[in-house]
Amino acid sequence: MSEIAILNMLLFSGELFAASSLVVAVAYAATRRGPAARRHLIWCAALASLLLLPLLAAAIPGRAIATLPAPAVAADVPANLALAALPAVQAPPATESFHIDAATVIVVLAELWAAGALLILLRSGIATLVLRLFLRDSSEAPFEPVELPEVARLSRVRLRVSNRERGPITWGLFRPVILLPRQSLYWPCERLQAVMRHEFAHVQRHDGLTQALSLLVCALYWPNPLVWLGFREQRRAAEMAADDAVIVSGMTPSEYAGELLQVAAEFKGRAPAAALLMAAPSTLGNRVQSILSPSQNRRGVTAMDILKTAGIALLATTALVVARPSFAQEAPPPVPNVAAPIPPAPDAPATLPAPAAMPEPAAMPAPEAPPAPPAPPVIDRKVRIIRIGDAPDAKGHHHRTIRVEVDTPDADAIRAEIQPDLDRAMADVKAHQAEIYRIKLVMPKVKADVAKALAEVRAQLAQIDDPKIRAKVEAALARAQKSIETSGPSWDSLPDAPDAPDAP
Repeated sequence: MSEIAILNMLLFSGELFAASSLVVAVAYAATRRGPAARRHLIWCAALASLLLLPLLAAAIPGRAIATLPAPAVAADVPANLALAALPAVQAPPATESFHIDAATVIVVLAELWAAGALLILLRSGIATLVLRLFLRDSSEAPFEPVELPEVARLSRVRLRVSNRERGPITWGLFRPVILLPRQSLYWPCERLQAVMRHEFAHVQRHDGLTQALSLLVCALYWPNPLVWLGFREQRRAAEMAADDAVIVSGMTPSEYAGELLQVAAEFKGRAPAAALLMAAPSTLGNRVQSILSPSQNRRGVTAMDILKTAGIALLATTALVVARPSFAQEAPPPVPNVAAPIPPAPDAPATLPAPAAMPEPAAMPAPEAPPAPPAPPVIDRKVRIIRIGDAPDAKGHHHRTIRVEVDTPDADAIRAEIQPDLDRAMADVKAHQAEIYRIKLVMPKVKADVAKALAEVRAQLAQIDDPKIRAKVEAALARAQKSIETSGPSWDSLPDAPDAPDAP
């Protein structure tokens, strides 16, 4: 992890702590006076802005950027410097010292924060599990519709009576539950009406949802005690706003205060702290004073009040995100390429004496040459090939005869040696004579075809009226016929093949 990243993480943690403290302080100053419902709305907007603050900080970059100087970069030392000429510096002896890395501190702080957040969420999960157990250990309320307020008759809230003395308490986000103690079966109608109106006021105001979001904010900012103070003030404002709703519905303040004290005396500390308890002892004194105060403003909030408060909270949170500072580091300057000085050439070493000459090895004896094979005897050969003229056979075919005379002391051996070559030569001659004979047989037919073609051309030429064209064409045909007759070999003078078939 780089140093600039560590600084930004530490700065971001400090920014969240400072921003949450500032938001809680502003909300506390804005809720010194006014109706309880408006104070509760301001606290909800303040805590919601704290939940939105890290998300906006991750999406919107800050405008105030503090630029840090670039880290010093050592110039590259060329490898060809004569470092050996520098005097050796002995390193000081290593001493054991306790060193803490900044990255380690960041990791430890992150682990501590995660442990605290998980502990708070675990506590809320255990409280939710306990409330589910309370729900199992309860039964449906057996009250008559006339015994309940009008808002309870029209609502879909699950109204349950505990088999033990637990409640009155309200919880749930999507399907709220109102749990009454077993003693409520014997309450007078006035007390049951007061309790039911108070609990249904929590349901109508969605206090269960706002309290769950506030617990999530406390888990995120648990190291800041001011956030816990804001969470406590929000719960107190929620209870006072529900009390104001009961008084606005028609019950007198003194009567409601008496019933509240009676419920608090009967079930003191019998409900988990995570739920909306009507008679919570921590806020009971301030609530009674607010109920009995004749100048207390008990007006609720409208939809326009909610939109205005949400808009102001969003703008303030965005302004905090944009105005937050952050660190950036300058780019390091380019390192100049320092040319290394060429070290001086070392002194030439003294001339070493030449090494003594090594004695030459003794010459190896040359291997004896193998004996040469005996030369073949030379035969004095005198060969005469005499060609005798062609002689016709009974069919009129001509045959060539060749006579070979060998004058040698061993004539029979020489004749046997050259006989295969003579046989192959005679076979080639016979093959050529056969081809010539076939061509000679075909030539008369070709000449007849050519003569017929020339006669047809002359017949067509006679039909031409122009004498000049006819004369030119006639001259061209005469030249062509003469060229055909005179060109090529004289086929009649060629000898016949000895074994050619008769002409058709």
